[in-house]
Amino acid sequence: MSTVHSSGETALDEWHRIILQRDWDSLPTLLADDVTYHNPAQSEPLKGKDALVGTLQLVFSIFEDFAYTRRFRGDDGYALEFSGRVGDAPFTGIDLIRFNVAGRITDLVVMIRPIGAVMKLGEEAARRMAQAQAGGE
Repeated sequence: MSTVHSSGETALDEWHRIILQRDWDSLPTLLADDVTYHNPAQSEPLKGKDALVGTLQLVFSIFEDFAYTRRFRGDDGYALEFSGRVGDAPFTGIDLIRFNVAGRITDLVVMIRPIGAVMKLGEEAARRMAQAQAGGE
């Protein structure tokens, strides 16, 4: 029996809208309180809405030409293929998303390749975070 509910389809459409419109204020309502986020740059997952929203805001301020290209549905979630650039480094990736029966995201795994694009993303994210901290002191 499939554990992907019709609420998952509706929520996935809302995920696409939020990401493509960069509507970060609406994202928390789509997330379970205990959402887990596995990103390509860290071995330990981040937990909670604030960590996920803050990270996505930062990452999407760096991404260029981001687009979802394909969608796959499995028994307990979705895989979304995407592409984009970090500066002159093109990348492709996959979002693995699980929703609960209420249509809230419980788990997000992001994988990006090639490693050069991931490294550029990490370097730029670190630079921007350091700049923001220096400006906030």
